[in-house]
Amino acid sequence: MIVASFEPTPAVWRHELRHVAQYERLGLSFLPLYLWYRVRYGYFEHPLERDASEDPRLFS
Repeated sequence: MIVASFEPTPAVWRHELRHVAQYERLGLSFLPLYLWYRVRYGYFEHPLERDASEDPRLFS
């Protein structure tokens, strides 16, 4: 599920749908892994965020 307070742009949809694909791949470990990466790397170096960018790498 994607929740937004405004109509997402096509780029935001691609980014968020990439997170959906990550969740489908990682299952229930997605959220704890996401949070651990956030603490460890911050937002800009976050592996799952970088993967959800325009140039996905982890789950291609």
